[in-house]
Amino acid sequence: MSVETVNKTEDAVSFFQAKLAYEIGPVGLDQAIKNKEHIQVIDMRTPELYAKGHVPGAINVSLDQIERNAHQLDKNKTVVTYCYNITCSLATKGALALAEKGYKVKELVGGWQSWQETQKYTQEIEAANCSTTKGHSCG
Repeated sequence: MSVETVNKTEDAVSFFQAKLAYEIGPVGLDQAIKNKEHIQVIDMRTPELYAKGHVPGAINVSLDQIERNAHQLDKNKTVVTYCYNITCSLATKGALALAEKGYKVKELVGGWQSWQETQKYTQEIEAANCSTTKGHSCG
């Protein structure tokens, strides 16, 4: 293996370790919420879309509001930011602004779109399990 390949491999390992440390998937976030972990979830979409649906317990905060009002967040909790989808950078910008102020942050991978898709998929699996498990009460 050449030195160039070793360096690239080391860079890749560092990159992916950092990436995993600062991201959370929709299933992981769902479990964190259900386990009542010390997190704060921030929805960075428009108030109109937030009103139509959001991650349970999420608060709606714009990028400008995060930069001005970060002091109102609890620094003892991890802040999870999300926006529209994988191509939206609002959550990344919000997480960066908070990290620069000393907050522990993670970004929801795929944003609201991935959250919705995962919730729908989970509900379909639960419904299928209810219909195929004899004697199992699904309510």
